[in-house]
Amino acid sequence: MRHWVNFGLLFSFPALVVTGAMAYALPFSIVTARVHIVFGALTVILVLLHLVSRTRYFSGKLSGHGASRGMVAAVLVACALVAVVSIYDVWPARQVMEASYEARRKVEIVRASPLAGMLDVDSAHRFVARRPGKDADTALSLMVRFRDGLKNAPAMAVWAETNSGTIIETLYLDAALAYGEDVVWQGIKTSRHQLLPIWRHKHTVVSGVDPHGKVDAFTGATPEHSFTLDQKLKRGGDDGFVLCVEINAAGDPNEAHPDKELGQPSLLYTAFIQPGQGNPYTLLELTAHGGGALDNGAPEYDLEGIGSAKELIDLLLVKTATVTP
Repeated sequence: MRHWVNFGLLFSFPALVVTGAMAYALPFSIVTARVHIVFGALTVILVLLHLVSRTRYFSGKLSGHGASRGMVAAVLVACALVAVVSIYDVWPARQVMEASYEARRKVEIVRASPLAGMLDVDSAHRFVARRPGKDADTALSLMVRFRDGLKNAPAMAVWAETNSGTIIETLYLDAALAYGEDVVWQGIKTSRHQLLPIWRHKHTVVSGVDPHGKVDAFTGATPEHSFTLDQKLKRGGDDGFVLCVEINAAGDPNEAHPDKELGQPSLLYTAFIQPGQGNPYTLLELTAHGGGALDNGAPEYDLEGIGSAKELIDLLLVKTATVTP
């Protein structure tokens, strides 16, 4: 058993080190997190087996003479000091964490509302849901049906905004686009504001940084900008909101948009949602495209030059439902 434990630790510990370094230095990856967690659990088991096999050694040191007890006490104090430094984020823990990917790119990283979630049912169906917080009583769910036989799902962002066009909350953004402005999307080096320019410019209001990395001094909370959808998810309220979905499939050029890599521009689908008012189901409709939105985020409503991109989505259906406490 001792040899199994020793060699198990020899192989599991490097896996922990490598995946830990990847989590520290690179954008979040569910694969990296999964491997790290699994090898972490394996390492815990192996360490426990090691401790059991060395029970006599540890009990001897703990009950031994003064030098042994002093060494144990010193190690315990050192570990406690490391714990305190980590918990209270003081030197050198703060400096170490400030060098991580998450700290260096915190302005670029986008995380959807913690009350929102996504489920990929199969290659053609995706669900985005937003449960109500403590100040709301209505849940919202969006069913996305892609065209049958679609090889790759398009890039997609889902958000809610006020009637005047101010973003309230991002409900969904593809994970491949969430951790940096410059991205590789389906093998194409591009950026978020080229793939989803309408959403990206709306997001400037939340982040305070425009798609080019410049601080926008004019963004920030306004009396109409609450940064939470809960105020709108109330049954019977008079004030609704607009649900927006922007999609873009790279590599779909046509005569009007001949760029071989980016192809046709993003498409914007919208619907006005008023919880508790009539039919709980609402269809999102094609509203505009983002062909001219790279500079200012303004949608273009003339869809004359859009061809096959209109066929990417078969259905966008929203449902609102009252949730009882």
